[in-house]
Amino acid sequence: ADSTYANLVDKKHTEKVANNINYRHRMAQYASRASVNLYTHIYFRGRKRDETGYVLFIRQNAVQVLIPKYGLEGTLFLRSNNKNDLANLEWVFDEEEPSQTCGEVKVTLFMKLLVQVYLDTSDVQHEKLALRLVDPVIEGFSVPRTLEVEEDKGEGKREGEEVTKNNKKLKT
Repeated sequence: ADSTYANLVDKKHTEKVANNINYRHRMAQYASRASVNLYTHIYFRGRKRDETGYVLFIRQNAVQVLIPKYGLEGTLFLRSNNKNDLANLEWVFDEEEPSQTCGEVKVTLFMKLLVQVYLDTSDVQHEKLALRLVDPVIEGFSVPRTLEVEEDKGEGKREGEEVTKNNKKLKT
């Protein structure tokens, strides 16, 4: 009286179904990551933003920075690959602490930084998000703050659409 579906006990068939489910799950993850990457690039195209970030990891030539506002993790490169670059400052890596030091400024783990986030379009086929240091200021390395444009007030609104602020209707 107790019978099971024959394919449920067949190892080969069960393995085939599991492999198909795993494949579909992996492809959905890839599609999700690609979608997030695409929309992040679209958002930052033509924009430079100064955002607060926190140092997650320190390497010999770079610092890994988390930008919680966007949920992004990016690399702030400390040394240029270009040998002729005059802004190639001397960074001292301390593996024990871990930290990077340039002049008077010491970058340590979980340190709060102000970084400029922008889309690097120098290679059109491989556009990528890039970071530059704004604060702490290091002469010859840090970039000046970007002028803050109005914080996305009208973004996503069409002309004539009503916006409410403190229970008062406003025309945009």
